[in-house]
Amino acid sequence: MGMAASQARYLALVARKSNCEYEGQQINQARTVLSNQSANLFNQMLGLQVPIPPSTQDYTKQQYSFTDGINEYTLDNWQQLATPEEDYNYVATYHYYEDVYTGSEKKKNDPKVQFSSGVNASVDQIETALRLVTKTKQEYEAAKAATKAKQDEAAVLSNYADTDSFTGISSCEYDTESDVYSVSQTVVDVTDDGDPIYTDTAGTQYYLKDGKYYNLNDDQEYTGAVSDLSPSTTTQGPTEFTGYNKLSEGDKAIVKAAVDKLVSEGALSDDVQTDYANIYYDSTSGAIALRSDLRNLYGGSSGGTQTVLPVYQTTGDNSIDQIAGQYDAQISALQAVEFQALQAYQTAEQTYDGLCKPTYVGNCELTLLTDLTNDQKAELKQVVADMRAQNIDSSIIDCFNENDEYLGGIYQFKMNGVTYYTTFEDLNRSYQSGTGINKIDSQDKLSYYNASYISTKKEITQNALLETDGNGRFTTVRFENDSVTYALNAETITDEEAYKDAMNQYNYENALYDKMVQDINAKTSLIQQEDQQLELRLKQLDTEQNALSTEIDAVSKVVKDNIEDSFKTFGG
Repeated sequence: MGMAASQARYLALVARKSNCEYEGQQINQARTVLSNQSANLFNQMLGLQVPIPPSTQDYTKQQYSFTDGINEYTLDNWQQLATPEEDYNYVATYHYYEDVYTGSEKKKNDPKVQFSSGVNASVDQIETALRLVTKTKQEYEAAKAATKAKQDEAAVLSNYADTDSFTGISSCEYDTESDVYSVSQTVVDVTDDGDPIYTDTAGTQYYLKDGKYYNLNDDQEYTGAVSDLSPSTTTQGPTEFTGYNKLSEGDKAIVKAAVDKLVSEGALSDDVQTDYANIYYDSTSGAIALRSDLRNLYGGSSGGTQTVLPVYQTTGDNSIDQIAGQYDAQISALQAVEFQALQAYQTAEQTYDGLCKPTYVGNCELTLLTDLTNDQKAELKQVVADMRAQNIDSSIIDCFNENDEYLGGIYQFKMNGVTYYTTFEDLNRSYQSGTGINKIDSQDKLSYYNASYISTKKEITQNALLETDGNGRFTTVRFENDSVTYALNAETITDEEAYKDAMNQYNYENALYDKMVQDINAKTSLIQQEDQQLELRLKQLDTEQNALSTEIDAVSKVVKDNIEDSFKTFGG
């Protein structure tokens, strides 16, 4: 039994030692793998490119600029002519910035277009209604303006002054005792057809018609010098204008009625009624004149130089009452047209107000433009022009005809203090695309428009004469389409924005580099920790193997001794 036990013990120890050796081999292989991984990480670190910070010198250049007193110009580049011309030696490109009035179309996300409640109608019906509002409003405004213009014209009866009969005043005499102004006229003689008559140096008379002179007797065309002709004139008068206080009672009544009419219509000031001494009257022609106008006549008591006397007629077709009556009839007719236009406008507006129509974009109230102010016309015409120039199929173009006359259909709203415009078609499209209550959710983008001044870069390329200071630096420039020689300002500028972008890129790359190094170091540290654990296990296996070897030797000796004792016993 002792021998069998020893042999079993021996076999178990040998097996354990074999397992230790096998495990040690596995650990050595694992450490080899870790060593290779560590080497790869180190090589990877060696392959990393260290970021280099940007230099401001890389973003600094010399720039030439000049000014014409209005704009600031910058010289961008210049190329020497292969064959210099007599007046120019370079082809130069320069630029400046100009504020350009530009129309634009924008898109508003989730516009939340809202319509009012009302009679359901098709798009065509609503557009027809709102365009009718625009049309009738314009017709009403035009009729109202016509009425006012006629009322303004009728309000000043000085427009009734008949100056045709009292032109060409040649003399004006005044009799203090009788308070009478005697006015004489020199009038040009005319034919029965109203053509003026001229006389040559020989006394032959000619009449002027269609720019040519013809003999008054035989109609032969005049072939002499026009400078030899002078108007044929006749002196008329004198017409005697008597002061109001010297008139008969009947004439005073006529004058008073006429003056009161002039005052009531606004042609004369009220103080005339309190001092009729300023009024003069010719009972023969029925003409009224003012003292101030009479004194201004050539030869008058005040040495006036005027040759025309404004008068007011009290009789005939050109009388004050007759003309005032004509104006009253015209004003009444215009007021009737205005009233009809107002009714048509109010009816169209009531019809439109009763329809389901756009009212708000978000919390911005919409206003239908039935007519346009000058500023609105300018802005919208710019928008339309730019849409056409860019071949943008925009609904705002359809709101104007080919003559750029407004047809209607444009709404205005204010957002963040800025005025914008949109169209019924745009509003309805967004509204109809919505979901939920009142279709206010998930609406399509809304097109809206405005025009503003946008700084625009303008580039010009021309032949130029560039002069230097002898050190290679340009000092002046003159261009082929400009006679002025401009002084060049040489300045060193740094593109700060580009430098900032480069520095941001460097910071990003540097952070990325640091992270990659940290990742490699972290992975290497983990490998080292794992290797240390394997090394510790390997040392434990070495200790165990040494112990097993010692014990195997001891057991092997016991087994050998047992065998020798057995042979001696059975052999003896």
